[in-house]
Amino acid sequence: MDIDFYRKWACQKMIESSQGNIWEGHWACAVLALINLLEEKLVPASLEDLIHENLAKTVDEHANEQQYRVNKEYEGFTDQIMRLLVQNHDTCHALGHDVIYTFYLLNMLSRSDIPATAELFDALEKIVNDFASSGPGFVTVNGENIVIDPDGIPNTGLRFQLTPETVLDLLHNFQRPLQMEKGDMQLGHLLTHGHAIVEMKQVSHKYVHDNLDPAFYARINILIYANTLEINRVESDSAFTEIKLNPLEPSYWEQALADSRHGHYYKYAYSYLRLCRLSGRSTSDFRSFQRIL
Repeated sequence: MDIDFYRKWACQKMIESSQGNIWEGHWACAVLALINLLEEKLVPASLEDLIHENLAKTVDEHANEQQYRVNKEYEGFTDQIMRLLVQNHDTCHALGHDVIYTFYLLNMLSRSDIPATAELFDALEKIVNDFASSGPGFVTVNGENIVIDPDGIPNTGLRFQLTPETVLDLLHNFQRPLQMEKGDMQLGHLLTHGHAIVEMKQVSHKYVHDNLDPAFYARINILIYANTLEINRVESDSAFTEIKLNPLEPSYWEQALADSRHGHYYKYAYSYLRLCRLSGRSTSDFRSFQRIL
């Protein structure tokens, strides 16, 4: 399959997820993450066949009902979606998935000739609105998934400029018990959410600027507060997976073929390797993958 086949598949997956389960849009993002890894040559050439296997398996197992209808381009697609995204920028929505979905789709459209149709606009508009009304997303505390109202907790005042470097530092240094991360995947989504904001600041500065940062800060504030509620705050070395998780090694992609964790193996790898390239940092430190996968 050529790359445009997968891009059109992702567009259609977004459309169909907007009509049913919006979380199925994860698979569109996952496929686009794999494409980006290949196109940007973020992984060794020796891994490309394995990544193509992951692409084919994802598309086969999560087939669309129809093909993407390529027709007239919707004028002002990017500007209108960005205006919508920043309307409710002061609080967090569904672990940042409104921003993550939007980033992947706009990024794909910017690097291809595939038209953004009115049908695709309507789909993404609905998804963004649905995420905005769904709340901040749950946090795992003492083994239970709970929702913490971001407006009902103390404000830590934690603020920093979102850059490739600071998102990577947060991933490596933010402290939370492993059992919490295994339950809610919040830290992993700080990686993908932060990455999406950093990228969109570069390409849509007139809309994004710092408008998407408050939602990110609100998520950090929730996680800091959740840590105070957790009774068992000691991480056990035995809790870490024995599998070495390094996206520059074949074993990572072989494990992803067995279980990609709803495509997070793909999105985490892309966000991390892309941020390392943007920051000029070495890609030799993968210790945090043991925590987020």
